[in-house]
Amino acid sequence: MKETVFFFPQLYTDAEGAVVIKFTMNEALTRWKFLALAHTTDLKTAISAREVTTSKDLMVLPNPPRFLREGDLFEFSAKVSNLSKGPLKGSAKLELFDATTMRPVDAEFENASNTLAFEAQAGQSAPLFWKIKVPEGQVGALTYRVSATAGDFSDAEENTLPVLTNRMLVTETLPVYVRGGKTRSFTLESMKTSASSKTLSPYGVTLEMTSNPAWLAVKALPYLMEYPYACSEQIFSRYYANTLASSVLDGAPRIKTLFEQWKNSGALESQLSKNQELKSLLLPGNPLGAGG
Repeated sequence: MKETVFFFPQLYTDAEGAVVIKFTMNEALTRWKFLALAHTTDLKTAISAREVTTSKDLMVLPNPPRFLREGDLFEFSAKVSNLSKGPLKGSAKLELFDATTMRPVDAEFENASNTLAFEAQAGQSAPLFWKIKVPEGQVGALTYRVSATAGDFSDAEENTLPVLTNRMLVTETLPVYVRGGKTRSFTLESMKTSASSKTLSPYGVTLEMTSNPAWLAVKALPYLMEYPYACSEQIFSRYYANTLASSVLDGAPRIKTLFEQWKNSGALESQLSKNQELKSLLLPGNPLGAGG
């Protein structure tokens, strides 16, 4: 919304000292502050401050919630205000769109009867209610458009609401150790029992394999050294990581040269930074879990 209204400042008074100002208001239904300063040739001044409200003869005012949650069944409310001098009869319509694609989603939200008739007397308002049901897993953000028409008058408002999920992503992990040439069977108990759940929906399975798990702990040392907090636990973690790294390098000087080569080639980059799914498993405030 523009915060100022433009008009040419060349103003002239009539014989009685009155000034008529004509200009086009911005398209904003709000309250404005009008400031006027007048002065004479001998520097006599006067200041006037007034408030001006811009409105329309017919206004539609939606009353949406702050957000929607999947599975909700509720009434979307609005009102039509009649600021004209006579009664108004007309219709109001609620349209729903997917905010990312602007695809109509009235059917998904069961907004079949999206047009309502209203009647409002002069200076009064008429309430409007639409029953909608928020589907699950179809829309991440909803754009609503409420419009009203009555004779030659019309008004509309459009805005967007977030649609929150009522589900939580839970990640289960299981360490698997198998020596070369051996075969072992493992079972994720949580996945085994999930078949009996009526609300759980499997998302995906990821398998990470390394021939030398000890290197994962070595690659986690830079993370321990650079942890941003300064509590006693983190100070000890940095001390432990630096001491361990110094011990390895002092005991085998040739490893230092090898580390420099790996550092330049990116071989020492942590798996947490390479794999976003692994990174999501890290618990903030528990840096020792970085090597797990």
